[in-house]
Amino acid sequence: MTDDLNKIVKVRIERIKNLTRDNQGTNQYLEAGGLALTVLHDTVGGSHPLWAVLDTALKKNDWSGALAASRGVMTLFEQGSLKSPRLAIAHEIEGDLLDIAQAQAQAAETAKDPNQKQLQLAIAAFLAGASLEDALRRICDAQGIVYDVGRTTIAKFQTALYQPAKKIEVISASENKQITAWGDTRNKADHGRFGEITHTEVVTMIMGVRAFLDKHLP
Repeated sequence: MTDDLNKIVKVRIERIKNLTRDNQGTNQYLEAGGLALTVLHDTVGGSHPLWAVLDTALKKNDWSGALAASRGVMTLFEQGSLKSPRLAIAHEIEGDLLDIAQAQAQAAETAKDPNQKQLQLAIAAFLAGASLEDALRRICDAQGIVYDVGRTTIAKFQTALYQPAKKIEVISASENKQITAWGDTRNKADHGRFGEITHTEVVTMIMGVRAFLDKHLP
């Protein structure tokens, strides 16, 4: 869960606590259920067992069911259980790709053949870019942000995640700028411009993407 989302969810949890106190009434319990549903949506998604309970309770105006499930959501949040397993698995997968990319970059550093060196740097840049692109896609999915599934590129995902005019800023302005630079490095590898890729930019990209994943994927 990103830092910003975590703050937002914490505010909702505090509101749910107030709405589910014993001295509250039916409307408050149903409101708590609605908020609890958004907490599940923004963390673990609609496949969580409590999602169906809350959804059914709200549709039937079942305040007791909404109250019970809302308190369950609060407990899970406080235990640190509302984390997407898909994002956690993705973090491991992207990390493995970055490990391979780093090994290629290290091999390039000692390569005597200039062509071999540039090829290894290109492979490292491609893998780091693939890791970043997949991470951006998963973040979009987790946030419920719509994108064109037929045109999935780093640039397309970052545009979806950073839209200040629409008040969508899942990534920061500085991250958006950095992702553009990483995308340029990836494009050099994709389009065979190996001679333009430097060892410094590849190593910097690998380190930067790794830090980005640590921040945005659990």
